[in-house]
Amino acid sequence: MSSSVGRNSLIMASGTAASRVTGQVRTILLAWALGTTGYAANAYQAGSMIPQVIYTLVSGGIFNAVLVPQIVRTLKAKDAETKLNKLITLAITMLLGVTLLMAIATPLLTRLYVNGSPETMALATSFTLWCMPQIFFYGLYTVVGQILAAKDHFVTYAWSSVGANVISCIGFGTFIALFGRATERPLEFWTPTKIALTAGAWTLGVAFQALVLFIPLTKIGLRYRPKFGIHGIGLRSMGPVAIWSVGIVIVDQIGNILITRVATSAPLTAQLKLHINPLDVAGNATYQNAYTIYMLPYSLIAVSVATAIFPKISRAIAERNLAEARNDLSQSLRVMGLIMCFFGAAFVVLPLPIILSLLPSVTVREALLMCGPLVALGFGIPFASSYLIIQRTFYSFEDGRNPFLFTVMSIGTQVIVLLVGEAVLPPTDWVTLIGVSGTLSFMLPFPILFVMLRKRFNGNVDGRRIFLSYAKSIIAEISAIAVGLFCRDGVYRLVGARIGRDDGAMNWGQAVLSAMILAIIIAIVYLACLWALRSEELASMKTIIVSHIHGLAGRYGKPTSPNGKLGRSDAENGEQEQNHK
Repeated sequence: MSSSVGRNSLIMASGTAASRVTGQVRTILLAWALGTTGYAANAYQAGSMIPQVIYTLVSGGIFNAVLVPQIVRTLKAKDAETKLNKLITLAITMLLGVTLLMAIATPLLTRLYVNGSPETMALATSFTLWCMPQIFFYGLYTVVGQILAAKDHFVTYAWSSVGANVISCIGFGTFIALFGRATERPLEFWTPTKIALTAGAWTLGVAFQALVLFIPLTKIGLRYRPKFGIHGIGLRSMGPVAIWSVGIVIVDQIGNILITRVATSAPLTAQLKLHINPLDVAGNATYQNAYTIYMLPYSLIAVSVATAIFPKISRAIAERNLAEARNDLSQSLRVMGLIMCFFGAAFVVLPLPIILSLLPSVTVREALLMCGPLVALGFGIPFASSYLIIQRTFYSFEDGRNPFLFTVMSIGTQVIVLLVGEAVLPPTDWVTLIGVSGTLSFMLPFPILFVMLRKRFNGNVDGRRIFLSYAKSIIAEISAIAVGLFCRDGVYRLVGARIGRDDGAMNWGQAVLSAMILAIIIAIVYLACLWALRSEELASMKTIIVSHIHGLAGRYGKPTSPNGKLGRSDAENGEQEQNHK
């Protein structure tokens, strides 16, 4: 991996780490205030999730597919500032339109996504409306942030989300201080003031996260002035990509709607059919909290690397230097696989200690309900992380068709698994089923995705090295899981914890200690297996870490490619392929 990508990845990773730490404090306060089961927790998670889903679809589809590659090209133009002002103004106009439309459609969206009790539906509608402005500010953050990324200014972009979390923490902290825990409070309890302290404070934080980026934007010499018009900014060539991106949005929405409806309906269905207290059934809040923990390594590693590598791959492909693009893509995927397979093993072996360590405000029973979906999601994290980089690579080729086809296969797989599982499994297992469906939706179509990617690189995407790297990492992951599961009960007894099928006793200190012990065990097994299998990525990771922390690069020399040679030769030969896109 090149030094610039490594440095930028480190900046993004450090900012994301700080964001995740403060975000985890926010999640702890959220669980303290609302719990992780019950109608209020499920309503808040649905209400805050709906705008984020819409933003993710807009960002992952139209913005990343259309505007970001065009930003990279525009920066090289003589009149770059004028064109960038047009692009930013166009983005703001689109975001305002989408936000206003979604705000008007809030009641309809709530009925579409949520399938719960009347209390859940009413409260979810209120939370959703208060969170809707986040669509605008998240989109603005994406566009301005990518301009900064393309100019190699990552610091504010990476760290601004910390401010958003702090503002939200203030809101939740104030709520707890004034009203305590509201898990079983009636609907009448939720006045506009209380909703403002929870959902409103979060929206205010997201607004800060976006608007603060205009400060470094002026420092790079770009002073934003609203400028309307699309002539001369190159969007006409991006038309087909935009059409495919809209298709991705539509298909992806089908899966998200089904997931949320299944999750929000599970507690009520269990109460009606099995006469179980809804507070004892995993629902939408359970899944979203498990998904938040799953997202910690995903956002820290996958999103940071993808964000840093995307402008570089876009630039290489724009210059028709396939060799450089292939080299960056291959190294990113192989290193990503090595890291994410370890986190996959951790999620499978020690989900309970992880949950209780990161969410000390939940009970053991609530944590056990989260373990099922977290374990299921953990198996798929290497594939989900790799797809993020591959998707960005397709967009660099101005190719929206292949991501659309993969999305159809992925969502189709997930829908089939969910519908079949919902018909044959009790509602107490539905949230775990969602995690299983998500993992299978990435794993099963992945070979087809790789064939699509290879065609883009004229039949050569360094597939043999990528396959061998992932095979070694998966073998090491399976070995670590086997040893970890064998040792887990003994570790629990060692720290004094008692864990049963549905409940148990484990305090925060015991959770942290058992998590540390089990993490060390699986890390030793994982690294030993990689060393025995002669993983070249293991040596590469050591070089990258050493060369980019506290000036150690000067002591150990320049970073090298995994084969021990300077990773420049392939890129230098890129001119041989400049005439073959």
